Amino acid sequence: MKISKICIVLSSLAVALISFSQLSFSAESNQRVPDNVEQYIANYSKTFKKLGLGGDLEFVYQQQIRKIQNEKNQEAQWRFTEQLEHNRKHLESSGALREANQCQSLQLAIIDFEAKLLREKIILSKSYKGLAGKIILSDQGLAQSSMGKEWYRYLSKAWLSSDISPDDLVKMGNAELERALDQYRRLQKNMGYEGRDAEFAAYLSSPVFQYEDGTSPQADYEKRQGTVYQNLGKLFLPNAVRPPAISASSRGMSFPVDGYYIPELGTFYFNKAKSHYDRRSIDWLLLHESTPGHHFQNRYTDQTACAKAIPHSAYSTFIEGWGAYVEEYGHELGLYQTDADELGAVEWNLVRSIRVILDVGMNHFAWSEAQAKAFWQSKLPMLPDLADREIKRVRSWPAQAITYKLGAVKFRQLRDQEKQRLGSQFSIQAFHHAVLKNGPLPIDVLDLVLLQTSQSR
Repeated sequence: MKISKICIVLSSLAVALISFSQLSFSAESNQRVPDNVEQYIANYSKTFKKLGLGGDLEFVYQQQIRKIQNEKNQEAQWRFTEQLEHNRKHLESSGALREANQCQSLQLAIIDFEAKLLREKIILSKSYKGLAGKIILSDQGLAQSSMGKEWYRYLSKAWLSSDISPDDLVKMGNAELERALDQYRRLQKNMGYEGRDAEFAAYLSSPVFQYEDGTSPQADYEKRQGTVYQNLGKLFLPNAVRPPAISASSRGMSFPVDGYYIPELGTFYFNKAKSHYDRRSIDWLLLHESTPGHHFQNRYTDQTACAKAIPHSAYSTFIEGWGAYVEEYGHELGLYQTDADELGAVEWNLVRSIRVILDVGMNHFAWSEAQAKAFWQSKLPMLPDLADREIKRVRSWPAQAITYKLGAVKFRQLRDQEKQRLGSQFSIQAFHHAVLKNGPLPIDVLDLVLLQTSQSR
């Protein structure tokens, strides 16, 4: 970036901060200062909805940036954040915060996250508009766009619900990639193909791992789902979650995924995204999309759960991270009966791990497509057919693809911390109940959940 461009960006940020700092929150709302936490949360919920905040992010970065730039009420949003800050200080000075129960404490943590993210969005939007005619919104990636690093930083926080730095993401991605490669090599050796990569790749793509034309995996999915429910007690407390419906999707190759879950319908759909159904995708896909993944997580809590009781953004890192995390429990749940079945999960673990590095590399460090392809080839030569698609994905959908891996790592780290803290008293069922019972949360707020759990023992 040239010095003149840096000066323009810094000048725009300064103007944005000065402009918004001059706004008065009191002119926007006639709500009186809340006397207690319950009233503070109710006021937040009412105004959050009134301003049209929250909801899903746009996957494509150009659409998300334009959506933000087209918001007509950002001054009202700013006054909202000022009002929240003022009222929270009042509650703190009055001692009311000390009276908050566990659920309210979680809701306050959600509000703090949302308010901080909202302020960052408004300041960034204001400075971006200050560039006026100098704005470039390239279709070649954020790195080629005006204030690309600033937008990537914001979009990362919005998608990941975490303040993790680009450098730490790369460090995590590399560690996870090496971990998954070790698993891949172990299974390759078990299957008799150690050091014979080309032969192994040919074997994995052979018809033995494909459903014949005219046949369906429906019965296999239903049988495996029954097996999973028979073993749920090994990982979860008794609960009332019923299995989802399983159905073939009609979307086919126009929708390039092998399966997906629709919570409104309570249905897991398997999809013929290629010329055939892949047998090695059955186990991990069922775990991720059905139970104990998306369906189970969605149904485990009801609308009265702490996180669902107030409006907020969609916390994809919690949702997708949970789906990726539970794939590790295939053996405990009666699946992964063959090395090939487990390898299917490991291959997607490899993809999710390398996505993290490619995402940061292309969007923060301005890697070229050639650099990204070279890195993929150096690490995953066994999966060449996925390279172009995944590189295009991370360039078009910055930070979104990181949600799977960051969330899974967070759940795993918290589990291991609890194991170390509790020793022989650790219960995997109680741990899973603690992280699921409140509904989706900003991923960094999960630490508070476990702190509360330990204090209530």
